[in-house]
Amino acid sequence: MEYAEAFGEIFEIQMFVDTFVVLNSERLVRKAFADKQYNEYFNDRVDLYYGQHFNCRQKSLGTTIDGAGNVHRTTRKEFIKAMHVYGSGLQDLENNVMTEMELLVNRIENMHGKEMQCFDLFRRSLSNIMSLVFSDSVIDDNDPDLDMFWQHVDAADFFLTPEVNIIMNTFPFMRFIPGKFKEEYKKCKASYDKIVQRYFFDIKENHVPGEVRGIIEHYLEVQRKQVESGSDIFFTDERIIAQLTETVVAGIITTLSVLTSSMLVLLNHPEYQTKIQEELDRVIGRGRLPNYSDRGKCTFLKAFGMEVHRYINVGPLQIPHYCRKSIEFEGYHIRRNSVVLSNAWYIHHDEKIWGDPWTFRPERFLDIDGNLLPAEHKLIRSHIPFSCGPRNCPGAVFSETRYFLYLATLLQRWRFKFPDGKQKGCDPRNLDNYDLKVTLKAKPFSICATER
Repeated sequence: MEYAEAFGEIFEIQMFVDTFVVLNSERLVRKAFADKQYNEYFNDRVDLYYGQHFNCRQKSLGTTIDGAGNVHRTTRKEFIKAMHVYGSGLQDLENNVMTEMELLVNRIENMHGKEMQCFDLFRRSLSNIMSLVFSDSVIDDNDPDLDMFWQHVDAADFFLTPEVNIIMNTFPFMRFIPGKFKEEYKKCKASYDKIVQRYFFDIKENHVPGEVRGIIEHYLEVQRKQVESGSDIFFTDERIIAQLTETVVAGIITTLSVLTSSMLVLLNHPEYQTKIQEELDRVIGRGRLPNYSDRGKCTFLKAFGMEVHRYINVGPLQIPHYCRKSIEFEGYHIRRNSVVLSNAWYIHHDEKIWGDPWTFRPERFLDIDGNLLPAEHKLIRSHIPFSCGPRNCPGAVFSETRYFLYLATLLQRWRFKFPDGKQKGCDPRNLDNYDLKVTLKAKPFSICATER
């Protein structure tokens, strides 16, 4: 924030042997990441220790090094097909999410208004969502591997932090030396092995050709057709496993962050609970659970979600890009092998754009009739939580599906508040309220639910 205010749209920092170029405006982020003439310069990825060891040598979509190459394009195209319900739209995906929504409703009902840990509530629920997406089945409460996704996510969160990534890339033998690095590596590897066994090898062993009950079987079908056609096999077992493990980490870390942050905001701003509930009553009523087709009519809830992404900003600097070739850009010489960062934190809190950036105000995204502002409006264009260009978040639609169904389901049924004496603020500048690792997420807090 301070450097962006002092130096403007672009600045460079030298940190040891690494050069970082930071982009501080929506205009430059879109130009660098989305303009085709710069695709081969700004859309590569840095080497990630986690990607080497747990994404099958960086074969996942997010960690593929060459952002302008055919490998990335092919991987991205197939991932989007898989996440959009195996190429057939959103309905099956929504049905899977709704299966867990019904279980979540039952869990909250069984608490009878007692104090709940918000993180625990969503952690259990998101485990089921991931399992449903991969295999069309939930995880039993008595399953000994109930926490395997979270064990892996917590370890990945450790290895993906910049300082740990630098250390492990420089001194990879640290995983063999007793201490924190070895412990985290063992934890990450153990959970990785469980996930890959259950959600790849077991599914592949029992897969019936032509049947698709989750994204893994979607990839297996693509693989089978490539084998039968005699063409080169692009989606090898390794590449499918890489998409599996990346989906676990990307799908859980960001969703947990935005859901818990949203609940923290709602508890601090009960007036927005009321406004969302009034909209849900008007659009959906109380006789059925919400579905994704309702989202387009719930404009205030959409604006609320947009404001959460702006105000709290799950990924303050988003995923680093890498410039492998020198280039002249906006009158500056960008040296080869520079890391390029999108300073979404500054862009989303720039007073020149937002006026009152540290005020939580969803209404900023609505016109006087309560409709969302048009796509070309300055505020909409300056809202870039999923980045932009060919390396933007390919799971954005899936993320928005889950987010809407979670909040609509919860707020349709309950009002939420802090237990007496356990209030916590929601200002993201206060790190007493938030943790900052790979993402910015609220620290654990308790909630109580009261039936409406």
